Amino acid sequence: MLEFLPSIASLLSFGTLSAISKKAITEIGRHKAIVYAYIVMVALLLAGTLVMGLNLILPQELMLLYAAEVIIGSLGVIAAYKALHYGKASLTGPISKSYVLIVLVMSILFLGEELSLGQIGGSVIIVIAALFLAMDGKKLQSGPWLLFLGFAILCRAFYYTFIKNFVVALGAFEATVLLELGITIFVMIFHAIRGKDISPPEIKKGIYPALAGTFAFSGSLLYSISVGMVGAALTAAISAGTPIVNAIASYFLLGEKLDMHKYAAILLMVVGLAAIFLL
Repeated sequence: MLEFLPSIASLLSFGTLSAISKKAITEIGRHKAIVYAYIVMVALLLAGTLVMGLNLILPQELMLLYAAEVIIGSLGVIAAYKALHYGKASLTGPISKSYVLIVLVMSILFLGEELSLGQIGGSVIIVIAALFLAMDGKKLQSGPWLLFLGFAILCRAFYYTFIKNFVVALGAFEATVLLELGITIFVMIFHAIRGKDISPPEIKKGIYPALAGTFAFSGSLLYSISVGMVGAALTAAISAGTPIVNAIASYFLLGEKLDMHKYAAILLMVVGLAAIFLL
């Protein structure tokens, strides 16, 4: 069970991140929220690199994959923030976890990972529960957020599958620094080219992207550590439980309601997590 601790901690970080990001978007706008959250995250990663005296050297054989990871990962982040801008955090968060099923298949096919039937079943249960949580017993309303979210799901599936290549070759911390630094630079250039206002926000309002960046830092680092310990497929499967934390965080931070429908979905997710840990 100890090997699952990093994935559980990452689960808590990413689950809280969605609600905080929504709050940041409300306070300072989508473009500033995403840019400054990533600036804070990378600043923390680079500070850790200096303290530990690490050398960030990317092997030549990983150059092309690194470019693909950064570009696809960045587009996924931008699309996810746009989905969060147009939709509710308690809705976009659960649906986004459907990328886990794609990661499971890709990890088995391309990385040679193996999962037990219980772990596969638990993963499917969690994703179904996440969709059930998002639906809230009503017909899913289409809109711009759904298109952006669908694109983000595909990008995340690719990114979180092949992140393992960098964790194995470089180590969890070094891999996280290089990948997130590349994504941050891409995102800043993307918004600058489009002429978006990314001037520094007021100190009072800047606390939300700072918090988002801090949770993104801890979530990303712990995720990479978990990939190195239990693999890309199983880490992704456990991370599908973030809607549990997201629903609770959205209730306290955004005032989004929890009802019996959502409580039932949360209980189903717990069953899925139990299957992953115990079977």
